[in-house]
Amino acid sequence: MHLPKQSTLEIQNKIKALGEQLGFISVIEERIHERETYAPIYDAVWYMDLTEYFDLDSLKLLFKHNPKLLDRIKKLPFAGFEVEGASTSSKNQIGNFANLISGPFLYRFVIVNNSEANGENDTYRRGIKLNSYIQDSFGFSNTFFLDRAQLYESIASFTPTDNSPRLSGMFDRQRGTYGGETSSVPLYNLITEFLVGTGLDIKQNYQPDELNTKYALLKMCNASDLPEKALFYLHNIFYNEPQTYEIKKSKNAKNSVYIPRLDVVLGFYAPLGFQEWLLHLADSLRNDCVHYPVLYSLKYITNDLFIPLISIEIETSKSKHMNGGICNMSKYSYCGILVSADESHGHIEFLKKHLGIENVTSICKEELL
Repeated sequence: MHLPKQSTLEIQNKIKALGEQLGFISVIEERIHERETYAPIYDAVWYMDLTEYFDLDSLKLLFKHNPKLLDRIKKLPFAGFEVEGASTSSKNQIGNFANLISGPFLYRFVIVNNSEANGENDTYRRGIKLNSYIQDSFGFSNTFFLDRAQLYESIASFTPTDNSPRLSGMFDRQRGTYGGETSSVPLYNLITEFLVGTGLDIKQNYQPDELNTKYALLKMCNASDLPEKALFYLHNIFYNEPQTYEIKKSKNAKNSVYIPRLDVVLGFYAPLGFQEWLLHLADSLRNDCVHYPVLYSLKYITNDLFIPLISIEIETSKSKHMNGGICNMSKYSYCGILVSADESHGHIEFLKKHLGIENVTSICKEELL
C-alpha cells in the first residue's frame, strides 16, 4: 500500500480541508483511471456533484456513443493535486505533471515544499521551468505550480462566500451563425431542447478566455526599444503579405493569436468561493501569476471565471473541417460533441488513436430524429 511521507500528508490534509471548505467532495490518495497497466494514485482530488444543480440526463442521447463521458461529468473531477513534501528530481516532477495532464481534471495543481528540499532549496525554481516545458510540449492544460508556503498563504485568512455554480441565465434559442453560415441551423434546432433541459448556460460562437489573456500578456511585452526580431517573436508585428514583406503592427488579438470559435458551449460560472481562492493564490504567487492565464485574467482583466463544460461543433459535411472542430473542443472545453449530418465516428476514432483525444464523442442527424 502506498503511504505518503509525513511532510506530504500534512499538505494533503490542508488541501482536503480547503476542498471541503469550498464545497467539493474532497479526498486524498485517489485512483481515477482503470488499472489496466500503470494507474497513478493522485495525492488529492476535488469533485463537484453537478447532479445537485443541473439535469445532465437530458443529454443522454447526445452521449449515446460514450455514456461514460456523461457519467464523469455528473461527478466532475474538478481539481487534481500532486504533492512533493521534500526533495525531488526533475524527472519525478515531470511525472507529476504527466499524471495530472493524463487525468480528467478541470484544474491541476503541483505543489512542492522548497524549504524541505535537503538544503538545495531549488525545487520551486526548477518547477517553474518544468511547468513551462510541459505546456510547450503538451499544450495548455490549466496546470498550476506552487510552493507549500504559497498554498498556506492563500488560505491563511480566507473564508469562501458561496460554493454553488453560478449562471448568467442568458440564452438565445436562435442559432447565432457566424460569417454568414446558415447550413448548421437545422441541426442546431434538432438539439436545442436537449441543451435547454440541462439548466446550464448556453453560449454560441464561444471564444476561449485563455487565448485573449495570452494576447494581453504578449501585448504587455511590447516596447519601442525591443529589437525587431523580438517583436516578431512576441507576435507584436508581422508580415501580412510575404510577397512584399511589409511589416504591420498587431492591433488586436486576432492579429497575434489564433482564437477558435466553438459553435455552442454549455457551462457555468465558477463558484465564488473557488474563484476567491484563486485570487488569493494569485496574490501569494506575486509576479509568478503571469505563468497561469486563469490567475492573471482574474487579477488583471476580468472578475469572473466561466467554465466551458460541454462544447458542440455542428458539421454539415465530411471533411478535414471536422478534425479542426474536434481538436478545438478537446482543448478548450471539458468535453465535446460532434453533431453531424453524416456518420463522423471515424474522425473521432482516428484522432483518438493518433492524438490521444479521449474527451470528444459524436452523434449524427439520423440518430436525433
